[in-house]
Amino acid sequence: MQTDATSHPNWAGLPLIATIARLLCRELTLQNEYLRQENKVLRSKIRGRIRFDDEERRSLVSAAVAMGNKLMRPVVTIVKPETILKWQRQLERQKWDYSHRPRRPGRPRKSGEIEALVCRIARENTWGYRRIQGELAKLGIPVSESCVADILRRNGLPPSPERGGLTWREFLSRHAEVMLCTDVFTKEVWTLCGLQRAFVLFVMHMQTRTILLAEVTFSPYSDWMAQQVRNLMWECEDRGIQPRFLIHDRDGCFSQEFDTVLKHCGVEAIKTPFHAPNANAFAERWVRSARDECLSHLVLFGLDSLRRTVRSYKDFFNERRPHQGIGNHIPAAKEGQAVAEINTGDRLPVGKVRCDQCLGGLLKSYRRAA
Repeated sequence: MQTDATSHPNWAGLPLIATIARLLCRELTLQNEYLRQENKVLRSKIRGRIRFDDEERRSLVSAAVAMGNKLMRPVVTIVKPETILKWQRQLERQKWDYSHRPRRPGRPRKSGEIEALVCRIARENTWGYRRIQGELAKLGIPVSESCVADILRRNGLPPSPERGGLTWREFLSRHAEVMLCTDVFTKEVWTLCGLQRAFVLFVMHMQTRTILLAEVTFSPYSDWMAQQVRNLMWECEDRGIQPRFLIHDRDGCFSQEFDTVLKHCGVEAIKTPFHAPNANAFAERWVRSARDECLSHLVLFGLDSLRRTVRSYKDFFNERRPHQGIGNHIPAAKEGQAVAEINTGDRLPVGKVRCDQCLGGLLKSYRRAA
């Protein structure tokens, strides 16, 4: 009996403590009732939605979850009990969210020079990651396949199957030796009948930028165009050029007879897409040069005046004018001689320099005096 009395004290023998506990519970009940009525009055005075920050949500969730779901529903009035439970789920997810924690430092990135080289190889070729890795290993640059993929991905370069496709620049550079390009543009000249539109036809050899043909006419009909093709073939034969392709746009001047004569001469006509001047960029650039440097500065009377002007500019373009597209060489000059002059030019004294003028000083070129 003593053991039971010792292990289980008799609370009934403590009436004073029980009385105090009942009084405290009554006071807490009265306080809670008042706070609920006060909260109800305050809620009726608030207009609009109540917004909480993260700390307020966390404190409300801690207090509400401690009461339990049954007691929470009649007590919580500022928000719905479902909202409290939703906040609780969000807090649980945030506890295991490590996205904002600083990551461990990984392998350092490759230098900017290596990244630029990887991007250059990818842009100039249709190689895959492993092929690029092998090319870099040949250069003594150890790069993993995943590193190549990461570099290309960060620089917006897709994988090899999506990066494939032959561009016009690559096509033209591969076939420049046997490629010609042509175009027709107009120039207004004065005649006895007033201003009349004349047509200028020219043909350029892409590799050397040499103008092989430059002729003018008032009416580029089919027979005249076919005859110009024959003249072009004779000029190519004299220069040792064996053309296989000729690029032109879809202008009506380039008729079916024009392409037929080309085909009989062993040259395939390649028509550019509609509204795509970049597909025939070399010819378009020569039209701009001819107009800006020569034709736009002259008032021409008659077809013969235009013919002499065009032929003069053709000779100047071929024999005296350096071209950036071929390393500032002159088309008619020997390539080896031009390179030697450029490489040793800063070693030579300036000496006496003469200015050669053409078309009344409109076209100028400079050379060393003999």
